[in-house]
Order: sequence, then structure tokens, then C-alpha cells
Amino acid sequence: MGTINKIILSLLTTSSLLFSQDEIRKSPSGFSILDDDRIHFSLDSYEIKDVTIDGQIFKEPVIPFGGLKSEEGDPTLPTITTFYQVAPNKSYAINVNVVSSEWINNIDILPHQTWDRPSDETNALFKRNIELYTSDMKYPENQGEVSNTFVFRDIPVVKASITPFKYYPLSRRLEIITSADIELIEVDEIEPVQTPDRISRVFEPLYEALVVNYSRSTNDDDYQKPSILYILPSNSSNLMANLEILFDWRHRTGYVVNHVSTSTTGNSTSSIKNYISNAYSTWDNPPEYIALVGDANGSYSIPTYFESLSSYNGEGDHPYSQLVGNDILPEVIIGRLSFSSTTELATIINKTVQYESNPYLSQNWFHSASLVGDASTSGVSCVITSENIKELMEYHGYDDVRTIYNSPFPSQMVADLNAGLTFFNYRGYYGVSGFNSGNINSLSNGFKLPIATVITCGTGSFSSGTALSETFVRAGTPTQPKGAVASIGTATIGTHTMFNNAVDMGFYYGVFVDKMETAGAALARGKLNLYLNYPDNPNDWVTIFTHWNNLIGDPALQMWTDTPQSFTVSHENVISSGTNYYDVEVMDYFNEPVEDAYVTILKGNDIIFESGYTDNNGHVTLPVGSTLLGGVNLTVIKRNFVPYQGQFQINEQSVNVNSIEGGYTIDDDMNDLSAGNSNGMIDGGETIELTIPIYNYGIDDAEGVYCKLIGGDGFINYSIDSIYIGTLISGMTGNEGQSFVFEVESGILENEDFPLRLLIKDINGSSWLSQIQLSISGTRLLADKVYVHDDPVFGNDHLDPGETAEISIEISNIGSMMANNVNGRLYSNYAGLEIIDDQGFWPLIVQNNFSINTNDKFEVIAAEDVIPGTVIELFIDLESSDGAVQSTNIPLRIGVKEVDDPLGPDSYGYYAYDSGDILYSNAPYFNWIEIDPLYDGPGTQLSLSDYGDNQDDVTTVNLPFTFKFYGIDYDQISVSSNGWVSMGSTDMKSFRNYPIPGPGGPSPMIAVFWDDLNTTTSGGRVYKWYDELNHQFVIQWSHLRTYDNNSLENFQLILKDSQHYFTPTGDGEIVMQYADFNNTSTGNYGWGQVHGNYCTIGLEDQSETIGLEYTFNNTYPISAMPLQDSTAILFTTRGANILQRGDINQDGLLNITDVLTLVDFVQSSDTGGLNPYLADVNADEIINFLDMISIVREIMGY
Repeated sequence: MGTINKIILSLLTTSSLLFSQDEIRKSPSGFSILDDDRIHFSLDSYEIKDVTIDGQIFKEPVIPFGGLKSEEGDPTLPTITTFYQVAPNKSYAINVNVVSSEWINNIDILPHQTWDRPSDETNALFKRNIELYTSDMKYPENQGEVSNTFVFRDIPVVKASITPFKYYPLSRRLEIITSADIELIEVDEIEPVQTPDRISRVFEPLYEALVVNYSRSTNDDDYQKPSILYILPSNSSNLMANLEILFDWRHRTGYVVNHVSTSTTGNSTSSIKNYISNAYSTWDNPPEYIALVGDANGSYSIPTYFESLSSYNGEGDHPYSQLVGNDILPEVIIGRLSFSSTTELATIINKTVQYESNPYLSQNWFHSASLVGDASTSGVSCVITSENIKELMEYHGYDDVRTIYNSPFPSQMVADLNAGLTFFNYRGYYGVSGFNSGNINSLSNGFKLPIATVITCGTGSFSSGTALSETFVRAGTPTQPKGAVASIGTATIGTHTMFNNAVDMGFYYGVFVDKMETAGAALARGKLNLYLNYPDNPNDWVTIFTHWNNLIGDPALQMWTDTPQSFTVSHENVISSGTNYYDVEVMDYFNEPVEDAYVTILKGNDIIFESGYTDNNGHVTLPVGSTLLGGVNLTVIKRNFVPYQGQFQINEQSVNVNSIEGGYTIDDDMNDLSAGNSNGMIDGGETIELTIPIYNYGIDDAEGVYCKLIGGDGFINYSIDSIYIGTLISGMTGNEGQSFVFEVESGILENEDFPLRLLIKDINGSSWLSQIQLSISGTRLLADKVYVHDDPVFGNDHLDPGETAEISIEISNIGSMMANNVNGRLYSNYAGLEIIDDQGFWPLIVQNNFSINTNDKFEVIAAEDVIPGTVIELFIDLESSDGAVQSTNIPLRIGVKEVDDPLGPDSYGYYAYDSGDILYSNAPYFNWIEIDPLYDGPGTQLSLSDYGDNQDDVTTVNLPFTFKFYGIDYDQISVSSNGWVSMGSTDMKSFRNYPIPGPGGPSPMIAVFWDDLNTTTSGGRVYKWYDELNHQFVIQWSHLRTYDNNSLENFQLILKDSQHYFTPTGDGEIVMQYADFNNTSTGNYGWGQVHGNYCTIGLEDQSETIGLEYTFNNTYPISAMPLQDSTAILFTTRGANILQRGDINQDGLLNITDVLTLVDFVQSSDTGGLNPYLADVNADEIINFLDMISIVREIMGY
């Protein structure tokens, strides 16, 4: 059998998973991996629906966001699917090993019909697979399916699916698979699927959102250069003078720029797409961006597509980006420069180039935005969406976010646009609240140009007339621009609010959280957000809205999200012909190094075209591969920095001596002064004879030429570092017989970077420097996998809490030399792991292979109180017999999470203990605190009134004590009628629930039961009460009803005063209690859509990037107990780290220093930074003399 990759399969929704120590990463697809060699599937939620046909009752299993396994007439059973990165040259099979299941007897599963329901088509023929329903076969025959290997832009992936049901028609029994291990098994070698040779940086945030096991590369060489392809209309010859301005700017900033006319590609959508597809598949540097230059109709046209899934047949360019497979995922980023005249094109290009290269700096408009929400027709969610974006912007430094929620809309919108904005966002209805093209053409905002997102009906219908998005971008003249630099609009008059909101929030989440730098990439992220929130593509709405939303503008437009900073760039103004490198140093205004600035040098028609990122010292060295004289452009760019545009000269000198690029000779045989293995490469421990020919590029002879090799400190020791050449005639080569000699230190690693420089001098005092870049051969060791060897009879090959086990580690050698006699020392910074034997040994690790320390394992003990599922980091220091010293690390999971374990932690440190975690002392008991006066409670009613659609409400409440949440202190909370609390004050009234953390809803948030809820006139109210005796503040949503199904909900939030309930971080503890829990909001996705997704419960920090989701869409992580009546959850940072009570100064020791610190505190009541959780040694929630006695006992051992 081939290699087995095991993956965790969970429901296709957003859930939490543990990846590294104290960190939970969200996988928006809902699939998660706990380690490299174990995959677990848990079915935590399903529903059996009744379907009546001709008087007979059938049953239909339903999973939230599930797909469909069945063919027509077969039993209707749902499936779940994810993407998984795999080897490009392998095919895969899938095994599903059932761990646990339950049965339903005497059940008739509905045969799948192609019509929705008989009531819709009364004459439809009912179909049933008689052969299957009368046999003793099980259905499906295979529980898992895996697709052929295919490509998502740069990476090979498969789609893996599981059907967590088995039906036996003859016996009428249904097996429900509640837990399973799933194995992806390499089956055969296949013809490798073709992927670009290098990764696109633009697409990495999209990979991380969809592909469960994707991880970024740390090697810059793995990434391609930025690349864009412009598709021009067939009659583009008279446009080139303007287009060259844009092309030159893009190229100067480091882009590989290509353009092609439809006279070459063909004029149809299919021929243009074929050209794009060929470029993607075959070019050395395939395009990441496609810019369509022209309108869909008119004098200068590039055709667009029209979807056939709706009756509107809306236009859209998205299909141009779908180059591989039948999914909606893009392989390129698409945008359209729509114009109808050469003047409009010149205006668009000048806007784009000036916006990026020379932003208007006379006024600070870079923290300004205008958000419009018109609730009059499309509902209050338009305002809520704007409020969400507002909070996101303000968290990221915006201090001038203007909102327009009431009439008169057009005049306010014009005023805001004229004032200068970076972003203009409209959410409302068809007609844009009266704002039209005339308003845009009357603007006077000049070069203060926003990105305009107007995602609503008809704003992007660019194939029929001039859409509002086109008007925004075309407005003005080349010298007097106005309007916007790019705009996103939506085609057709048939759009729907919930899908528009998802795209809109996803766009801004991409801009500010995912740091998508370009307008096109941010729109792709917005469409991805639509897919993530509605992954089952109800009624094809995800496909339709992905098609309908389009960017008018250059997709590679670099967006401003902060006040532009300025570079200070240091570089030579003149270099001599023959110099083979160029140093650039980039600093900011405060003379601090700028890391990851992108530096490009460009001469002529790519005679020189090199780019690179600055290091943490702000330095980059770029190769100069030409001796041609003249100017070379130097450009430095980075997000939110004004580009630096400079130049240097390559000059001819009368005497000019330098090395010949690539002409070096490495001698490592056993003759003369060299000593090595004769492989022509530099290896550790060898003595090298290095010959470097030099050339006189000048017009005069050079006399008394002398060369010295410098650099390589710590890696090489010179025997001969200087060579005298004498006279070197103009145009002649010298030093073809003399060698530099040096010994390479043993243990040098593969591709170790130590550039040498050749200093050349002549008798007249002239000097020149050349860079000598040498490749190093050696070992490069990485830890790949951990194997746990526990009890051979009762063990489970995992390290469990309280268990002692041996572990071995698989070490790979990705270098070009063998590693012999490798000794390793194991250590970890995690207090819950004791390492008994920290020494391991690998006799031989062959290059491009791996070895396991089978005969000399490590031994460890996991503390009993480690929470199962905790993933810690192991570090291994390795030293081989040649002296190579290197370190590597690998995660180790302790224990396996089950439903009776706590959920978490998130990356801040919050855990969630539910009332089912009965083995943990932190587990809460359901202990209802009735505060509703109608039931004799002491609470005070909050002024919240929410009696139906668009009547959602929120109010701000002062807290009786300061409450710390994700490290920030708050004295107020905002309480919503829709079952959530936001720390601080907000006007947002979010009723549509989304996954957390992520776009949608206020931040920070405590989602107690986030759903569209209604207060009632018959007792459905929200109350507050301060329980002063027990130091806790209670909010109760008493007897509210869900909007979707009118279900009763009765739940409460309890905030505990951290001065009396201690935690390791000082954050307050949060209890959620559910007296009546009915999670029933399934939604409706027909024409009159009602957002479903059940409820959301969990925490989210102020950045929308960190959080702990307990449930969303009726799906629970493995360690989250499905909630019901009379259940409770405690959110706390207790358990996030194993801190020893009594170790007050947190130095890892329990001694007299801790006693004295505690004495000082008890006597003075001055904490002085003391952690009360550690000082409360006897855990009675009081710090006093009893804790002193306890700590002394601990120290004395009695």
C-alpha cells in the first residue's frame, strides 16, 4: 500500500482546529488536520426530514452545507467535500474506517428525484431504483470518494468527499457514521498535473482559506515575479501611446507585462479564454492578472460572458478566470478597463498611474471613507454591513469614517466624495438612492480618488449602456480627474441583499485583514467570502453572484489604506561597466530599515530587469547582467509607501577591470593545492582552488593589476587570497591560470549564503568590486514526522496526558550531501512536557531521503493536566560527524480531543468548557440565574425593541466593574436584541449571523446566541442585573423568538469580575447558559431568501482575526458538546498554559522569593504586577495568609 495521508473531515462549515501550541486556526471550509498521520471525522449535526409523496412518508437525511451523493432514483444521502493539497504525480484512493455509528431501523429513505417536490410538479414521474431497493446491497457502496488530481492556480489538489450514511434498502436500516478515520492513499504514479513552476503571492490568502493543508513557503525563489496580461481590442493601434504609459509603469514596478490584441487571440470569449489559458499553462512567468481593455460593446470592445442560471442572464468577466476544472475558483485575477473613447482611456490610465506613483499629498484623505446604508427598501442589513466595515476600518487606523443612513442621500454622497476618500461603499437598492451618473460627473474631488464599491442592483450592467461603475472610473479628464480610480458593481436588477452583503464585507475583509494589496485580489476575496458563507451554493446563487460582481479598473491597482510614508533610498549613482551587482538600502522617514520593500532595476527592453525584497536591515543586492552603457531605472515600492523612482548610470571608464560573470572554475580534486571529492562543487571540509577570470572593459590598458578575494568570514579560511596579474590590455582577459585557495569549514549547510567579493586594484589607485556568488553543497535537515511508541498492547500511538512514551522523529535531508552520525538533543518550552531522555541518534541520512532514530529514541512524560488535543512544539538540535550544526522543530499533539474535552485554545488563550466536560474542574454546571421580573427576577429591562423584520435594536450598558476581553479593558458593553454583546459601544444591529472570527457582525463580540431574534409583547425581553454579592453581571434574553421559525429562546450571559475570579491572563471569565435552546433557523434560499445558518456562538477579538467558535450553522467542533436545554459554557483563559500556583514571579521555581512577594502583597494589598491566579495557592479565590502557608508547604514538601 502507498503512503497514507489522514485528514480530519468535519462538516463543510467554519470550525476550529488546533495546529500549533496554544493556537487554533480557522479553516473556512470546515476541514481540519490535527497532525500529519491522523484524520478524524465527526458528524455532530444532521436532520432527518419527512417527505410525503402520494401519501407515503419518506425520510431524507440532511447535513448543513452538505452536497448530494445520489443519482436519480437512488437513496437521497448527503456528502461533504474539501480541498486537499497533494503530490502532482500521484493518484489517490480513499478509505473510510468507521469508528462509531448509530442505527435507525424501519426507515424508508427518499429516492432522489430531479424535481424539487411533487407539489411543484404534480405530473412529475416518481422514480425509484427498483434493483437497488429490492437488493441486500448497501448504499453507497463506497463511503468516500476522491477526485482526480487537479490544479488550483499553482498547487495540485484533490477534492475528498465522504457520505456519512449507509442505507440497507431491503432491511430498511440506516447507519449514521458519527465518527470515522479517513485515509487518502497514494495509488499510482500519474502524468504530473501541470502547475506553474513558481507560486503566486497574490493567491496565497485564497489558498489558506480553501485548502486545508496549505502552508506558505519561506523561500523567495519559490515565488514568481508579478505578472499581468492586458487584452486589447483589435483596433488598438491608436491606443498604444496611452497604454504604453500604463505598461511602462507596471513594468517599472517589477511586473512582467504582456499585451495582446483580439486580432491575435480572436474576438470571441472562447478564443480569448483559450489564449489566457495557454499563457497560464505554458508561459515561464504566467499571468496573475488579466486586464480586459475595452467595453463589452462599442468602438473598442472585449466581449463578456452571460450566465444562463438565472432568468436575468447577467453579464460578467469571471469565466475568463476559471481556467482549470469546473469550480468557481479563479486561476487569475480579472478586471476591465472599460472606455468608449481615447480620451476616456487616457483618463483611466492617468488616474491609475498617478494614484499609485504620485498620490495627492496636499491633504490627508487617506484615513477617510464614506459608507452608505439605505435600509428603506433592502432592509437594515445594509446599515449593519456598513457598520461592520466601519469598525473594521477604525480598528485599522481610520479616523474619518463617514456614514450616510438617512435622506437626502445624493447630496451627502457628493459632499463626502468631494472631500476626498480612499473608499466609497454603497449598500442599498436599485437606483442607488437617487445617486446617478450626473452626480458623479459633477464631482470635484480631483486626484483624491476612492475605490468605489457599489454592490447592488444594476450598478455593474456594463454590457447595456454605461453602468454606474463605469461612470465612476471614466469620469473627468486626464488632467482634471474625478470620480473613482476603480469601481465594483453588480449586474442585473435581480440582486439579493444577503449575497451582496457577503461580497461587500468579504472585499473589505480582504483589504484590511488579509492584506490583499490590489483591487482585483480583494474582489476575489469578496467572492470567496460568498462561497464560504454559502458553500452548498443554494439555487446556484453563489455561482450567479460570483459572475455578476465585476471590477471596472486595473485589477493590479495598488490600494492605499494608510497615509503614505516616504522612503529614504541609498544607492550608487554611477557604476562602471562590468560591475555585476548593485546594492540598495531602503530606510523610512525615521531612518529605520524597511523590510520587504520590492526593489526593481530596469534598463531598456529588459537588458537589465531584476527585482528583490529587502531584508530586515533594509538591504538588497541585485545582479547586474549587462555591461551596456547608459541609464538604469531604480524603483522601490511597498504597501502604503510613496514609490521611490530613481536612476543610476553605467559608465565607461578609460581603465575598467572586473570579473567575467559566471566564468569561475572550482577545483576540488586531490591535485596541487585542492583537496576534495572532485564533484566540481563546494562542500564542507574541502580545500578549493577558485579561478576567477577578469576582463578589462576600458579603453586603456590597466597596469599593476592586483586582486584580493574578501568575505566569507566564519565559513572559509584563506590560504591564498591575493593574486598579482600585472598589465591587462584593454579588451583582454586575465588571470586564467592563477587560483585563490581556501578551506571550507566542515559542517557548512546546503545553500549557505556567504557572497564573496573580488577587490581589484591597479597601480594608479583605481579599484573595482565584483560579487562572486557560489553555490554550496552540504546537508539540510528538517523534522518531518513524530512517531509515538507507547504501550505495545494498550497504546494508541499517541502521547496522552499522564503517559510516558518513547518518541522517534523522522528527519529528512533535503541537501545534496549525506549526513553521517547525526546526534540530536530534544527540548521543548512547554511546561506540561517532561523530557526524560533528550538524546537521539541517526547513523546515516542520505541526501533526498529520510531516517528515523529507531534504535536511540527519546523519552517523554506528558503532565496529567494537559488538555487533550494540545499541540506543542518540539525542538531538535542536530550535529553530524562533519560538524554541521542545525536546528529544526516539529509539532506534537498530546492526547486526542473528544466531546468531553474543552474546546480551544484560540491563539490568544481562550478555552471553552461546556457542561459536558465533567472530568474537568473548570466545567460549568447549569445554574440558571433568573433575573426576568415576570418570573420573580431582580433584573432591569433594557430598552430593546425588535418586533420583526428590520426592527433590530442595540443599546449600550455601563458595566459595574472593568472587564478585560482579549487583553483590553472595557467599562461598557453593547447588547443586541439578536443575542450578542459587543465590548464598548456600537450602533451595529447585526441580525445575520456569520462564522467567527471573520467578516460580519461587530468586533469585538461575544456571540451568546447570534441569530435573527424578535422581542415580543408577551414577555420576550432583555434584562440586566448586577449580582454584587457574587461579583458578576448578568444579561438575560428572556423568552425571545427566532425570526425564521418562531422558536422560543431563553438564555443568558454572565460576566465575572476578574478581581474575584482569577485567570492567568487577567481576562474576565464568561458564562453562557441556555434554559431553552432551539437552534432552528434553517433559512430559505428560493426567491424571497431568508438567511439561515442556525446560530453562531463564540468569541471574536477586536481585529476579527482571533476567536473561538463553539458552533455555527448547527455544526460543532469535535470537543464542543451539541447544546440543548439546561446547558452551559464557560469561556476562560484558565488552562491556556500550565502555570504553577505559587510561582508568583513566574521564573519556573518555587522558592523563598515567591514567599516574600506574597507576604508583601498580603501586607500592603498592592499587587505590583502580581498575578492573582498564581498567588491564590489554595484556589479559594482569596489571597491571604493561608496561601503563604500553602506555598511554604509546597516548598518544604509536606
